[in-house]
Amino acid sequence: MKKIAAALLLSTAVAAPVFAAEAGPYAGVTLGRSHAGNDGTGGVQTKNTDTVLGVLGGYQFTKNWGAEVFYTDLGRGTGGSIAQPTAVSGKSDAWGINAVGTLPLSDAFSLYGKLGYASTKTKLSAPAGWTITGATRNAATYGLGGVYNVKPAIGIRFGWDHYGMADANGVTLGVKNNFNTNVWSLGAVFKF
Repeated sequence: MKKIAAALLLSTAVAAPVFAAEAGPYAGVTLGRSHAGNDGTGGVQTKNTDTVLGVLGGYQFTKNWGAEVFYTDLGRGTGGSIAQPTAVSGKSDAWGINAVGTLPLSDAFSLYGKLGYASTKTKLSAPAGWTITGATRNAATYGLGGVYNVKPAIGIRFGWDHYGMADANGVTLGVKNNFNTNVWSLGAVFKF
């Protein structure tokens, strides 16, 4: 009986640091590139890329499942008609929450997938006579990527995220023109 108790105590002492490394809070920052596209619905065509910044915080419940909240500045862009291709300028950002599934491939490298909800806000300025305005869109968001752990508490994250966005036609109130933005990013994640 004493041997069994000693074995259980020893296995708990060995497993505790491993469990602590797998579960717990984390925070991170990202730097990336966004690509937004609007097909011209409502008379405004956009196709923009810009540098984006983001912050995130999360909790890893097990080595395979976690959740995180995030803010991403989706950058600035321009758009317009064929005659005035840069008549409209604007900026967008996103707030949201994701469930994160992680697949460890080794002690140092993991793949992840994200699925969640984001509220994106687009603010636009247009010349007099234009009826396009900014809008908020609440939609599903998702992404894929990988994490390389430089140290047990520090990881380098690279990934792709997809956001639903919108602008609005001021003439037909309540009509949103939906479009999408894709972000490729590189970041650092710090585990506590």
